[in-house]
Amino acid sequence: MNLKTSITLFLFLGFTINNYSQVTSKEKVLSEIRNEGFNNSEAMNMLSQFTDIYGQRLTGTREYYNAATWISDEMKKIGLQNVHFENYCSDCRGWGIKTFAVEMVAPNYMNISGYPLAMSKSTDGIVSGTIISIESYADMNWVRSEFSGKLKGKIILLGKEPRKKSLLDTIESRYSETQLKQMEQKVTAKVKTTPLPELFEQWKTDDFSEESFLKFIEAEGAIAVLTTRPMYLGVLHPQGTYYYKEGDLKPLPYFTIMPEHFGRLYRMTKLNATPTIRLNLETEFYSEPENNVNIIGEISGNDAKLKSESIVLGAHFDSWHSATGATDNGANCIVLVEALRILKQIGYEPKRTIKVGLWGGEEQAYLGSAAYAKKHFGDLNEKPNIASKKIAAYLNLDNGAGLIRGVYLQNNELARPVFEKVFEPISTISSGAIAIENTLSTDHETFDYYNIPSFQFIQDDLAYGSATHHTTLDFLEYVPENDILKNAVILAWTIYSLDTMNENIPRKKK
Repeated sequence: MNLKTSITLFLFLGFTINNYSQVTSKEKVLSEIRNEGFNNSEAMNMLSQFTDIYGQRLTGTREYYNAATWISDEMKKIGLQNVHFENYCSDCRGWGIKTFAVEMVAPNYMNISGYPLAMSKSTDGIVSGTIISIESYADMNWVRSEFSGKLKGKIILLGKEPRKKSLLDTIESRYSETQLKQMEQKVTAKVKTTPLPELFEQWKTDDFSEESFLKFIEAEGAIAVLTTRPMYLGVLHPQGTYYYKEGDLKPLPYFTIMPEHFGRLYRMTKLNATPTIRLNLETEFYSEPENNVNIIGEISGNDAKLKSESIVLGAHFDSWHSATGATDNGANCIVLVEALRILKQIGYEPKRTIKVGLWGGEEQAYLGSAAYAKKHFGDLNEKPNIASKKIAAYLNLDNGAGLIRGVYLQNNELARPVFEKVFEPISTISSGAIAIENTLSTDHETFDYYNIPSFQFIQDDLAYGSATHHTTLDFLEYVPENDILKNAVILAWTIYSLDTMNENIPRKKK
């Protein structure tokens, strides 16, 4: 072999080995992420502590703050830096239930399965009254005309007989590959977003739409309200009223009851067999602004040029009050923390700063994420500041506890090639569907408004829409362990992939 041939072979081998090492470095990181996430996961243990011990996390409450303290300690234990609270509301009040009961006592006995709506005030001990049916308050002139002078000592049955849902219906569902393909085939987003200032003004009207009705019936001497929502198999959907600030209305005792029980009471009124209801409710209101905190933490970046940039992960931390908020949104809070634990455990040192924000008050009006954005990126009615340009991407997780099947691009077509590269190596655990569509109703809308590249993952619904979302069934039993383990791995890999890109995700053209 002559010298020229030897040099050529040496250069070829060096080029091949260098390319091989470049390819396998990413493969090595992915294998380490998978090994840590699948074989050494802390996710379900953390989620059980979070939901079973600390329970519901209604905005403004002591339970919320206790859970926030616990998870901030967990974040510190796994090595996150700059873990701290940021207050998001100075006048969001606390509220809690001490005891309640609802029963029909005539013409015969029935224990009524019900739950108080948030922010209801107490009864005056144990009270009794006969039912009067009011099917709608849409026309308050009609309500006043029809019911003035007739409500003293009455218990209002609000609404019509709920639509029956079949016991044979499928309760849990996952996306089929056909459905995911159909989502991918859309070339433009059909769902329209509403700018945050307009959205918040709209909610002020929508969320307070029943206020005049509640004030009227209380002034007329009504004792309480019973309502319902069509659900499956006796599921209760309490959710709550949106009177969450100091000075807001404190509604008279207000319960949601099981659809089947509501249906019986409604039919009895039509048959002139008027039910008598006995009930009691003891609640408390308090003002503790220190409870209203976002929980923030980070893994600081190590690249001299890029560490000022951030990849931000977000999930809402608050829940409604009738269960432990396991699927909405406890599981996803834990997935975010677990993904960062995985990256810390494998020794990954990011170029960019990786931040996590667990937001309060999402169920009310994106209170937590909106307060964070205003503080860091400027007022809603101002042009986004320079700090907003330093956010490379915002990733949100808030569609139940189902497996991540892809991502909504939020009408940002320029981001498609990025996520194609992210999902390709993990095709064995996620379909990697990339949908141009906008999805709504969670905190990514806040960051999207500031033209930060913002994305919500596509997740299998499971029983989220049918049984657990804002209901009394939102417990750990409806969180599948395999999905949680996979989601943490998918998220850790997504963070790594975005962090190691040479360029950031392009922003939407506005």
